[in-house]
Amino acid sequence: MLILIKFLMSLLLERVNNMKFFKFSVTPYWLSIIPFLWDGHISMLLNYYFSPELFLSSHLFIIYLFILTLSRPYNCSLLYLVCLGFLYDTYYFKTLGIVIITLPLLSYLFSQLLRFVKRNAYVDCLLAFLFLFLFDTLNFGFALYYGFTNEYISDFIIYQLSPSLVFNLLIFILIKPFVEKLFLYLSVDRFK
Repeated sequence: MLILIKFLMSLLLERVNNMKFFKFSVTPYWLSIIPFLWDGHISMLLNYYFSPELFLSSHLFIIYLFILTLSRPYNCSLLYLVCLGFLYDTYYFKTLGIVIITLPLLSYLFSQLLRFVKRNAYVDCLLAFLFLFLFDTLNFGFALYYGFTNEYISDFIIYQLSPSLVFNLLIFILIKPFVEKLFLYLSVDRFK
């Protein structure tokens, strides 16, 4: 019996040692929990220190997922994006159906768009602007449709969308090199 347990343990350890691909390919997805939790706190601090008319929403989590979409194939991350959309909906909106739809949809659209676009720093910045714009606009449209807000579209654009886009683009420009270096460090290719 003891020999059988040792044999099974050795097989299990061998299997775990051969799973470096799994361990290092999933790590960037697990790290997305950190910006997910920071977003609400950053938004709260920004809105505390700025004028009450402006509403800045931090999208550090969405920026991280956008950079992840740029560097990973969409097929690998679809289920993860749906799960994160579910968490985002329940944590920030207290409902289901807004981000659970927009996040995988936008990631799919941008993964298809990346097949036709030659990437460089300017194109990535423009794509990040478009991604954030569509994310905020679609979420506002869903919130308006479901009756979660009664804000006018013009007020949304002036007091929430524009300042948030500027702030989040600055964050994107600042963190993109660091996140890409992190993804490169965690890549599987180092271990071949």
